[in-house]
Amino acid sequence: MKDPWAWVPGDSPVVRRNFFLNTVEGALAVAAAAFLNPQTVLPALVNRLGGNNIAVGAVGVIVYLGVFIPQLFAARYVETLAWKKPWALRFGLLHRSFVLVMGCAVLLLGADRPGAALWLFLFLFGLMQVIMGVATPGWFDLFAKLTPARRRGLLVGLRNSVGGACAFACGLFLTWVLAAWPFPVSYAVIFFAAFLLQMASWATLRSLAETDPSAVSPRRPFAEFLRELPGVLRGNPAFRKFITACAILTVATMPMSFYTVYALGEFHADESAIGEFTLIMVAIQVVSSLVTGYMADRYGNKTALIVAAVSLLGATLTALLAPTLGWFRLVFLLLGINLGTEINARYNMSIEYGPSRKRSTYVGMMNTMLAPFYLTGMFGGALSEWLGLRAVFVAGGIASVAGIAYLARSVRDPRVLGPAEARA
Repeated sequence: MKDPWAWVPGDSPVVRRNFFLNTVEGALAVAAAAFLNPQTVLPALVNRLGGNNIAVGAVGVIVYLGVFIPQLFAARYVETLAWKKPWALRFGLLHRSFVLVMGCAVLLLGADRPGAALWLFLFLFGLMQVIMGVATPGWFDLFAKLTPARRRGLLVGLRNSVGGACAFACGLFLTWVLAAWPFPVSYAVIFFAAFLLQMASWATLRSLAETDPSAVSPRRPFAEFLRELPGVLRGNPAFRKFITACAILTVATMPMSFYTVYALGEFHADESAIGEFTLIMVAIQVVSSLVTGYMADRYGNKTALIVAAVSLLGATLTALLAPTLGWFRLVFLLLGINLGTEINARYNMSIEYGPSRKRSTYVGMMNTMLAPFYLTGMFGGALSEWLGLRAVFVAGGIASVAGIAYLARSVRDPRVLGPAEARA
């Protein structure tokens, strides 16, 4: 079988330069994310500001609900734009500005008015995620437009792998800051460091060359746009089954926000453990992202999604059964494999179910339809207040098993269905 990662004569110098810049941009974004990790750092911050398990669960809900709900509405405009880069830059800059504001809020209010700091943080974090959701269809359409389909897995793998190596260094800095600096200065420094890396990522994004206009769809009234969407699902049963599998696996993410809180309480770990957990998550991505990226390019994104889902199941079962903090570290190793694979494989797979001019619509439809299922994070918080965090892990594990079974048996990889343009 031909190596899917081999350069071919059709790959122009511009394509190669964009590939390199996309790798750098993604690596910087992944490194910044280590400081704002919604599975370790942010739940610990909410807990430190006095938030209960429902507030901790709200972090996971905001992370995904805020990003996913606006995407379908943004996609309506993105699919009419011949040039995607200005959209990605405009909303990408606005999104990054919230990180700086949140750092200032934690610094100024965290010590004396933690309750106010908590609610202001959740409000600003929610706005940031909404803006990120508006930016995403345009950014991902640009990403797909500038990257040959056979190399998207490699690019995602390199972004996450190189970013994981950088994030490992950030994790060391994170561990030192949390151990050496007092609260809330420690968390403010973390936000400011994330902002600097994110701005470097944005500057790199500006350097990408979008040389050709995209095929576009005509702008229609929003009501007409919405009326067409059910027809996409009815006429594309393979895409419909893919959405169903992703919905079940979204429910399986319910325990993610509670792993760190459980470890801090159950094993009486101090805050330096947050940096350690983050280090484990990003270190495994250095290797796992390249492996799953290669699997996605050679064997299809469905294979990569199955690996991600099995890793999440392993993390949840380990959290449920781990007898000591040492064993609990394995949770974050498995979670790192999932986080370095799942979102990107899902995005890449979704756009292959439809024609290129509809890429943003397919991504937006997928994410907006999945958004309500992330409310299970709030349900997990309420369930933990009633029955304890172990009940949340059991519920998440059951959803993982159901999702893996449906994905493996019922979902067809779009690459075996023939070219999307022909099917459209």
